[in-house]
Amino acid sequence: MNTSWKYYLTFVITLIFLGDSNAQIIFDTLQLHEFEIIDFHFDKQSATNTSTIDSLQQNELGLVDIGELLSSFSPVFVKSYGKGSMATVSFRGTGASHTKVVWEGFNINSPMLGQTDFSTIPVSLFDKIELQYGGSSLTEVSGALGGSINLKTKSGFIDDKVISLTQSVGSFNTFLTAATLSFVNKTVSSTTNFTRQSSLNDFSYYNNAILPESEYMQQTNANFSNYGFTQQLDFKFNNNQQLTFISWNQWNNRNIPTIMTNVEKAGSQDEYQNDFFSRNIIKWILNTTKTSLNIRGSYFYENLGYYLQTKDTLDNMITQIDSKNKVRSFAASADIATRISEKAMLKAGSRFLNQEVESNNYAESKTRNLVSNYISLSLLIGHKINSEILIRSDFVDGEFTPVMPMIGINYQPINTQDLFFRLNLSRNYNLPSLNDLYWYPGGNDSLLPENSLESEIGIDYSFSIKDNHQITFRSTAYLSSVKNWIIWTPGDHRYWSPQNVANVLSRGLELSLKIIGKISQVNYYISTEYAYTRSTNNSQLAREKGTSEIQLMYVPKNTFNTFLSLSLSDYYINWGLHYTDSRNTSLNNSENYSYNLPSYTLNDISIGKKGILKKFNYNFKFKVYNVFNVNYQAVLWRAMPRRNFEISLNINI
Repeated sequence: MNTSWKYYLTFVITLIFLGDSNAQIIFDTLQLHEFEIIDFHFDKQSATNTSTIDSLQQNELGLVDIGELLSSFSPVFVKSYGKGSMATVSFRGTGASHTKVVWEGFNINSPMLGQTDFSTIPVSLFDKIELQYGGSSLTEVSGALGGSINLKTKSGFIDDKVISLTQSVGSFNTFLTAATLSFVNKTVSSTTNFTRQSSLNDFSYYNNAILPESEYMQQTNANFSNYGFTQQLDFKFNNNQQLTFISWNQWNNRNIPTIMTNVEKAGSQDEYQNDFFSRNIIKWILNTTKTSLNIRGSYFYENLGYYLQTKDTLDNMITQIDSKNKVRSFAASADIATRISEKAMLKAGSRFLNQEVESNNYAESKTRNLVSNYISLSLLIGHKINSEILIRSDFVDGEFTPVMPMIGINYQPINTQDLFFRLNLSRNYNLPSLNDLYWYPGGNDSLLPENSLESEIGIDYSFSIKDNHQITFRSTAYLSSVKNWIIWTPGDHRYWSPQNVANVLSRGLELSLKIIGKISQVNYYISTEYAYTRSTNNSQLAREKGTSEIQLMYVPKNTFNTFLSLSLSDYYINWGLHYTDSRNTSLNNSENYSYNLPSYTLNDISIGKKGILKKFNYNFKFKVYNVFNVNYQAVLWRAMPRRNFEISLNINI
């Protein structure tokens, strides 16, 4: 029997098994008109560690990419190569490929790189951005050794906006546009979102790589233009059934500027990247009196192009890379949830995935087939303990990965107090990317999956002061051990190759404080996130080299964010602060400046006014980024903008 048919048959058998359920549970849905929610963004009673970016924070950065949003309002570390350039996200000292991005239940990480470029994900296209930390990510996807980010859109039947338009103009000839057009009746709804961002990106920066004296320079060859749209159609057959189709299409074009050390070198360099993707999902949801069934299918297509050409002063070719890649992915999934008693909920699901890559960097086209199954039981023990037990297993290219279990417990010692203690234990596996396996030259098809053991404990506490002020505090301590960590290392044949050489131990602390209230006529909102991360390679090879106690590259030990919003009548002012600790850029103590990238603190301030003018709801905002004109580098020798400005206007009809 053909191998692909084996995967298909496995998926179908699992789907039939999941569908054979006649349990009875009522899934009630209350549909309301949209309104702004300013509230605490995590579920204190959940047995998993999940948080959500709230609407106030999302609106503050509604026209940027999700990388910038997470950098400002979450404890994760965002590694940005500059405005309009690549940005990756790392949870808890893990790598970029250990962060999975899930859109409407489907993983959108590149099968080639194993990671996601967050600079290509506009905030304005999504209604809900959810973070799952550590083992909690197993409820959605396997392989997220650090955590996952879930992108969701709401049903069109709960949105009464007809037209929404946002336009902003910023420094460096930066223009951002977002528009929404909605139509809804009793049985059909249509929502179209459009977004476009372009910039010359020619800011002035301080180049400290020029010797003997550093100087201010203007960035060149850094312009970019990203535009795309989503189309969502919802069909309501009755109160229990709904069919939804979503299509997300986007074009990303960007020139890549020369790093600081090469700006004044002789010769020339031409470097750019042009990408297109189309992601399409269809899903059918059935809610009966006791059971919810969700069946989904998807087709993703990506066309990725990268070009680099360097010449010497005599116009002789030094380097030329013309990388062309096409990726096609088909997936289908089924999830079922049923309440087997008043205190017990059973969930199960199965996913089938087929990926195919055509690349001039591979010897031939490559495919991957995966079937992933899970089952979980949520149980209320007495009136004080919420628990969840989950087991997930993947069948990949003819082989089973070991079982991935997750156990979560949430304990409320005093019924009258919002005080909760959390415990989570899990094991997870991350597959090598297709580049790791098949890149030519250097790919290693003998690589083993990376595997992790993760544990965390936490405390959540909420209380009110005179009914005018609500305070919520969350703390989490975690420990994670990742074995067979994949690292590309130089080989004997003058090219690099990936190996399972690292055993990484990550441990740390995450603190979150939210305060919301009112003083006289002034409403206020305070959000603070702090993360301490210690991440080291404890492998035998690292101990022999004397690097086992050195923090992993580009993992800051401390990050801190705070956001303050004050509003009076229709006027508001917001202030955000972001601190990133120093980062290693090499594990060699003999290197000087490149061994340690200095810490930096950024401040952003915005003022605005909301109101109603005839039939228009409007929001006018003026914002200053990097208020104190800080010179900094998020990635070594990559220029970042100093103080810059933005004016935006949002209109809803």
